Amino acid sequence: MEKTSIIVVRHGETEWNVSRQLQGRQNSNLTPNGFKQADLTAKALKDTRFDVLYTSDLKRALETARIINRYHKLDIQIDKSLAERNFGVMEGLTQEEIQQRFPDVYAGYMQRNEEFQIPEGESLVSFFNRVRNGVNAISQLHSGKSILIITHGGVLDCLMRLIFSYSLSAPRCFSIYNASINKFSVSNGEWFLEEWGYIGHQKSMSLSLDI
Repeated sequence: MEKTSIIVVRHGETEWNVSRQLQGRQNSNLTPNGFKQADLTAKALKDTRFDVLYTSDLKRALETARIINRYHKLDIQIDKSLAERNFGVMEGLTQEEIQQRFPDVYAGYMQRNEEFQIPEGESLVSFFNRVRNGVNAISQLHSGKSILIITHGGVLDCLMRLIFSYSLSAPRCFSIYNASINKFSVSNGEWFLEEWGYIGHQKSMSLSLDI
């Protein structure tokens, strides 16, 4: 089977990234900084050839995808499997607010129990399975091609755990930056990491981590 090249970009900074509110499936606008990050990422990737462009259906990813696509003019394909984890009742709240309003939910969330079902949301294992099935389907459909994916921090987290068999219950030990460029390849159904978290194109800009 031919090698498939995949570049995955996290969306630009949003208002809720700045205010430290848990986003999940909710839409939060890109900040001016976020638009600038997306523009710089677009310029960094403008000479890279892509065969297809996929994005999450959430606004912050779509806006980032449209900015990057100015240089590629590809049909933007929306795939809901690339959406951020559904955090249910916790969405729109800061960690302090979650702890105050939903102490039991907060405890389950912080313990990273794979099977813990967030009320009105997803468990870690169901989120991971959704992402894994989605990215595998995309890579198989476009085997041997060059794929660009615009998505979220949680999805990138799942990809790292997929590649390195890193437990879902283990705390994250790596950084995920807004508008970072992450390079992967797939051969014979096996995923490989080629470059993680490149942000050299964003020199002197402030960076936001997922919460």
